[in-house]
Amino acid sequence: MKDPNGRPIKGIRISLTQRCNLNCFYCHHEGEAGTKKEMVADDVLRIVRVASSLGIRRVKYTGGEPLLRDDLPEIIRRTVLQGMEDTAITTNGSILKGQAEALHSAGLRRLNLSLPSTKPKVYALLTGGRLSDAMEGASEAAGLGIEIKVNVVIMKGVNANEVEGLIKFANSIGGSLQLIELENLGLDDGVFDSYHIDLAGIEQKIAGMAERVMRREEMNRRTRYVVGGTQVDVVRPVENPDFCRACTRIRVTSDGKLKPCLMRSDNLVDILTPMRKGCTDADLKNFFLQAVNLRTPYYPTN
Repeated sequence: MKDPNGRPIKGIRISLTQRCNLNCFYCHHEGEAGTKKEMVADDVLRIVRVASSLGIRRVKYTGGEPLLRDDLPEIIRRTVLQGMEDTAITTNGSILKGQAEALHSAGLRRLNLSLPSTKPKVYALLTGGRLSDAMEGASEAAGLGIEIKVNVVIMKGVNANEVEGLIKFANSIGGSLQLIELENLGLDDGVFDSYHIDLAGIEQKIAGMAERVMRREEMNRRTRYVVGGTQVDVVRPVENPDFCRACTRIRVTSDGKLKPCLMRSDNLVDILTPMRKGCTDADLKNFFLQAVNLRTPYYPTN
């Protein structure tokens, strides 16, 4: 299944809730406007089944904070049973401690940990939470053998000077690190201008520290650095046609709409309403194809 620009659709990213127990001012909410409506587990698993029938083999559950869903282990278990090659979640980790074992037992083997700082005061300022909660949750998950990628949105004057500490933390849990450029999506007025920083300088510093450099063929040959044995990626999406060219995922909002592009909300395709009205799986496949045909690079090649 390919979009009009020839990009294959390999993964689906499904938001399970817009609820969150933290309050990060830089959060883009997966490009969603505020909603309290949520799909039930059967809705989610039906979407995954149809996606799988169209050749999609990777699913990631996001939020909000997906761990606020009591049925997350059930969703993970049933997803794995459907034969997905990769089932993962994105979490802030603050309530992961005590839940990691149930998720691992359900079949979870990989997660992305959103962690903006390894400094307790900075973390509290950015999120309203406690750094120790996230670190203890990550440690518990890592101890069970769950692979962890630490996601860090880099912000000017906030955490741009923490790269070495973040690498050390990722190394301490046997994980990898992904440094992400702040995107101007869902932010309050002035936030992007105040905190955005081009990551070129940081990437240059990491390149100088790296003992090995690799190319991620599946991500348009994006560079991956190995620093002290820890894999480090630098994600620079803003005004970057290469980033769009490498996009192979489609999204589902927490209220059941197919979302062709993170950065846009003017081309959503509602699938939950037809599902509740009794549409067939064949109908759902057509909705998927409709959404895929609406995919266009947000930052097109000039």
